[in-house]
Amino acid sequence: MDLPQNWLIATDGSKYATMSVEYAARLYACMSPRPNVLLLNIIPDPRRKGAVDHETEAGSRRVLAESRQFFLDLAGSDETVSTMVGIGEPRQIIVETVKANKIDHLIMGGADYQWRITDLLSGGVTNYIIEHVSCVITLIK
Repeated sequence: MDLPQNWLIATDGSKYATMSVEYAARLYACMSPRPNVLLLNIIPDPRRKGAVDHETEAGSRRVLAESRQFFLDLAGSDETVSTMVGIGEPRQIIVETVKANKIDHLIMGGADYQWRITDLLSGGVTNYIIEHVSCVITLIK
C-alpha cells in the first residue's frame, strides 16, 4: 500500500480543527515526496440564510489564511499546499471535495462531545463522512 499523496484538511478554525492542521503539518514535514494538501473551509448554504455576504466569505478566507500560515510555519514548505472555500452543507461539501479531488487522506477535527462510531444521531458530520468516503480518515479529538 502506497502512502496517501492527496490530503484534504477540513478546518473551521476550532480547537480540534486547528489540532488537525498541526498534526498534518508535522506529518507532512517528515514525508518525501510531499503530498498535495488542500485546506478546506465551508460557508453555510446561502439558500438557508440568504446570499453569502462579503463578511462571511472574508471570515472563511481569514480562517484559511491563518490555517495555511500555521501549517507552513510547522511544515516549512508550501510547494503543494492550496486552499478552497466550499459553500453548502459541511458534510456534503467534504464528501464531494474528497471525490472530486481524488483525496486519499482526509484529516479533520472531531466534535467536542462524546459519541460512538455506531451512533447515527451524534457526531452527525463525522459519521456521515465515514459512511460516504473511501479513503484514509484521521480524526483528531
